[in-house]
Amino acid sequence: MLNRKPKVVAIVPSFIASCQINVIKPLQGLVNRGLIQLEVKQETRANVNCVHQADLVVFCRNTEPSYAYLLNEAVSTNKPIIYDLDDNFWDVPFETDPELARYHRLPLRIQQLEKYLTKATLVRVYSPVMGDIISKFNRNVKFLKAGFDFDLLPTQKSKSKNEKLRVVYATSRTVDNQYKLFSGGLFKALEQLGDSIEFTIWGCQPGDLIGQKGIQTLPLVGDYEDFLRQFARQSFDIGLAPMEDTAFYRSKTNTKFRDYGACKVAGIYSNVQVYADCVENNRTGLLVENTTEGWYEGISALVRDQNLRESIQKNAYEQVYTYYRQQIVEDQWLEQIEQILLADPCYSLTHSPSRQVTELLIRADRDNFSGVTLPLFSPGKELSLGNLFLEILTADNGVIREASSTQPIRNEEKGIAEFNFSPIRNSQQKEFILRFISAPSNSTDASASQWHPVSGFVHMQYGGVSAKVGALI
Repeated sequence: MLNRKPKVVAIVPSFIASCQINVIKPLQGLVNRGLIQLEVKQETRANVNCVHQADLVVFCRNTEPSYAYLLNEAVSTNKPIIYDLDDNFWDVPFETDPELARYHRLPLRIQQLEKYLTKATLVRVYSPVMGDIISKFNRNVKFLKAGFDFDLLPTQKSKSKNEKLRVVYATSRTVDNQYKLFSGGLFKALEQLGDSIEFTIWGCQPGDLIGQKGIQTLPLVGDYEDFLRQFARQSFDIGLAPMEDTAFYRSKTNTKFRDYGACKVAGIYSNVQVYADCVENNRTGLLVENTTEGWYEGISALVRDQNLRESIQKNAYEQVYTYYRQQIVEDQWLEQIEQILLADPCYSLTHSPSRQVTELLIRADRDNFSGVTLPLFSPGKELSLGNLFLEILTADNGVIREASSTQPIRNEEKGIAEFNFSPIRNSQQKEFILRFISAPSNSTDASASQWHPVSGFVHMQYGGVSAKVGALI
């Protein structure tokens, strides 16, 4: 357990559904439970102060090179980083969404994405395919389930004004050609079962479906939670979830299974890995091939067989509630935050209730100030240097990116501890604060005194050259 509520800063490119579902909502849930502090910033409004104030920084889908300085600031100030990714930006298809593909596959954005991945303490993904891809950049990858907030569901649903079964395809994209996978089967179903069903496409407005008999469209609702509230009230009976079997789509999450299942909509899903991994055929949904006959048979089966349709609605709801409800996802987030911070010496030392702090004000004699060395023991070896941590600040307590926080390399043979950091190029005649922080290594050492060096024992290094500090300024 952490000894205080950690401050988490989430920096997102936008407030799209992925960022809301996977990051903002579960973190806000932890805030509501009194477990963390949270600041959420769109990257256009974020600044380095957000990073400085954080114990941990979360990024989600960030790839824009213009805001690379935020990642650089987190890395240079030794802030633990979680990067959350639910899309395969390397394989966005030009054929179906050329504008999105041009944006995400721009080499500079791909390069920036890969920097996030390599610098992150932890990368969170939502499909095994993405896990395999990310493992090339970072060994600490976690495959997780996204959540569903059942509190968003209404206590009562709208009643249908007619006796027709209501079939829906819901999408968050205004440009979405996935409907073409089921359109042949849908037209056949409307021809054969037209008196029994009505079809709604919600989100995109495909020209070859608009105006067709038995088909209505609803405009996109940009806010995911608003959409979900409206969707749940509609009392749809059957939901369609088409998906191509390509590298890009195999990297997707099972959002439609969660949404349809939680809203008690019997789903028909393309028989691809994303859905085959979570849907039990004929029990929590139907898995069909992406052919006219496959989709027609799926729609027909659920329209004609009321018992099958209602059992799928019931079973899918129970599965989503058991494995995807919001508190489960919140608990996973909390576990990961605690694991990262408890293993992070910067956090552990800085926030230990028994820590000791000593500050020395010094002046650099040369440029390229790059480190300090000091003895492992006090004179006479009465006290040990202990579990020490160093922050280097400007004289007015500003954070220095090159040397914000470091732990020493201990050389027992020479009897010294050496702190190294990137050279501060224009350091000559500049004043700096050396802030030494120590805390007991374990609870049994809590009452033990530890030695903090005074200025006469500190040697400054300039590009590897050592110079003794003469006195406090």
